[in-house]
Amino acid sequence: MKNVSEISLTDIDGENRLTDFSLDGCPEKLMDSIKVIGIRHPISVCPSGDRYSIISGHKRFQAASRSGLTRISAFIISEMDNAARLTINLNENFGHRHYSDIEKGNILNKLGQAGINDETIIREYMPLLELERSKKIFLDLSGIKSLSPRMQILLHRSGVPAKTFQTFYKWDSLTEAENLFSALKPGVNKWRDLLELVDEVAARENTTPGKVLSRGDIQKILTAPELQAPKKYDEIHKLLHDLRYPVLSDMRKQVARALDAMELDDKTRLRFQDTFESNELKLELKFQSEKELSRQVEKIFKALQTGSIEKLIRIFKNIG
Repeated sequence: MKNVSEISLTDIDGENRLTDFSLDGCPEKLMDSIKVIGIRHPISVCPSGDRYSIISGHKRFQAASRSGLTRISAFIISEMDNAARLTINLNENFGHRHYSDIEKGNILNKLGQAGINDETIIREYMPLLELERSKKIFLDLSGIKSLSPRMQILLHRSGVPAKTFQTFYKWDSLTEAENLFSALKPGVNKWRDLLELVDEVAARENTTPGKVLSRGDIQKILTAPELQAPKKYDEIHKLLHDLRYPVLSDMRKQVARALDAMELDDKTRLRFQDTFESNELKLELKFQSEKELSRQVEKIFKALQTGSIEKLIRIFKNIG
């Protein structure tokens, strides 16, 4: 059924990427290995016109070309349609190839484009991707066709799951989101937190997520050259949180002003729930000597005399 032959790289159509399911580039380690020991495992190809199309082994083909090889070992399989090529690749990689949700979505869409109906994909092919036979999961994943290639790469590299990125299907524009996440490069959980806040702010202000992200204050943070990505994330998250919870934001500002007025020692800390679900306040004093303790107590007593502590207490009494 299969014949192994040495094929010239120029006889292989490397631009036909039907069965190239990976969104990652060719690994440097693979090229280094090929330069030392060559290609130990032949790729699989099938005739396509006057050349060959790759069934499996796209990375090995790319690495061979970049490593200076001119020929490659290949299993030559009889000419077949796209659906059969996709099926062979999935079966060959089943059990030892992990795909991101973005890659899985692309695979499902390629199967559909090859003429395989949704019911067959769900029943026969989703298990090969370690997916449940679920219509909802199928729709959630295949919906990535509405996302731009740039957004797909961002989501893939961050390992963002479908349950998080499917919110993009409702967005009118992804340009602002692409710029934001390209600059911030957040982890999976931070993607989720930001997207939830953006959607909630958009709903609260009766606008679109794209317009929320195009706000001048967000863009100013995003383009600030002196800020590193983690700091930009923190500031944008805080800004969005304040927009989402304006009352909570105002409470925090009142508390900050009250604390400034109290002029406590640097080693004295006021502890409270930042969600303001409790009106309990705690003062924490840290000291290593009687002098340090005395200084902190003096400043607390002074704050009591000026009434600044009473002002702070009134803020928390008004909760609810």
